Amino acid sequence: MDKQRFTQRQQDLLRAVTRLQEAVSEPVDSSILRDATIQRFEFSFEIAWKTMQAYLLHQGIEAAGPRQTLKQAFVAGLIATPEAADTWLAMLDDRNLTTHTYREALAESIVAHIRQRYVSQLHELADRIAKLALD
Repeated sequence: MDKQRFTQRQQDLLRAVTRLQEAVSEPVDSSILRDATIQRFEFSFEIAWKTMQAYLLHQGIEAAGPRQTLKQAFVAGLIATPEAADTWLAMLDDRNLTTHTYREALAESIVAHIRQRYVSQLHELADRIAKLALD
């Protein structure tokens, strides 16, 4: 991946996380807002893991999919702590659930996870990625 493409991914990640933060800043008083929050979480998560994967590949570390990318990102220090790594794996599981199934109780549970844990991890990664530069 060239430097210009990585810089674009850094900016995309920051924008996605900012948009997710906008959604979680609003009270969840409608199913439309709940669904919008989940959608913004899904695209923020996708951009995040693909950005980590691109950075790892540039470092000579191959990761075939999101789960392997998250594990390698922890080893490489992109994900800072074991607790954060667990949160990222939970994010992956919730993202998979939102992508393949839809139930009211599940949606409410995932929005609670997004608000309580996920948005802060996505912010932390976006800040860390923003400081990285490709050689």
